[in-house]
Amino acid sequence: MMQTLSPPGDVRLARGIAAALEAFEPITLDDLKNSDANLLDRTETKFLMTADRFVQILSDLGDAYRVLTIEGARQGRYETEYYDTDSFLTYLQHHNGRATRYKLRFRHYLSSDTTFLEVKEKRNTGRTVKKRLETDGLPELSDPGPGTFLAESFPYDAGAFHPVLLTAYDRITLVARDHAERLTFDLNLTFDNGMERRSYPRVVIGEIKHDRALRRSPAMTALGRAGVRKTGFSKYCIGVSLLYTGLKHNRFKRNLLFLEKLSSEGRSVC
Repeated sequence: MMQTLSPPGDVRLARGIAAALEAFEPITLDDLKNSDANLLDRTETKFLMTADRFVQILSDLGDAYRVLTIEGARQGRYETEYYDTDSFLTYLQHHNGRATRYKLRFRHYLSSDTTFLEVKEKRNTGRTVKKRLETDGLPELSDPGPGTFLAESFPYDAGAFHPVLLTAYDRITLVARDHAERLTFDLNLTFDNGMERRSYPRVVIGEIKHDRALRRSPAMTALGRAGVRKTGFSKYCIGVSLLYTGLKHNRFKRNLLFLEKLSSEGRSVC
């Protein structure tokens, strides 16, 4: 299923984001990997906002954060292919409120042309742990490298899993200067299941990844001041809810309605 999905274009918005990012000092990928903000074991807090609101919030963060910069680019294109069973085991785990649950995916970073097989585990403690294996393209899950990795990291029979959803988006990553916190903002979001595609160019998904000890930060303050409230939001579960309408999705109805509301608000301010 993996393919290159071009982002929806909006010249005015792109210029506004580029101008706001000029206020940030850069941080390299190597520096991020070696910092406390790498946070593969973390607590996650998510936010949804219009793209215009996001640009306003960016202007308040330049003094406290640096922006991940790779070969001069301050945004990176990501494509993530999610795997599930015929019965959508991992989707229904989340929908049914299972405290410990998993996501299985390949993530491709277009800016660096690297791909990782990832297992994302949400534990009953509320923490999220991500384990990953760099791969050459999209190997079979049963190949020796992925097979060994999944046997150690994933509690289910990987042979029963196959691609069900592709998500694509542009990501901006901000790294706190003086504490273990990383912010990601995903925009130009597209969902595709090979039969249908949905795009949300004027909605931004923000996420604060931090150690549980962090109670307050400049980002939390700026988001609160802008009236942006935290919300649970799984790109995988929302994409499946949108494109596989025969599956139950009561748990996600509120987020689905909020997503459509923000998308409409974003169009109204163009």
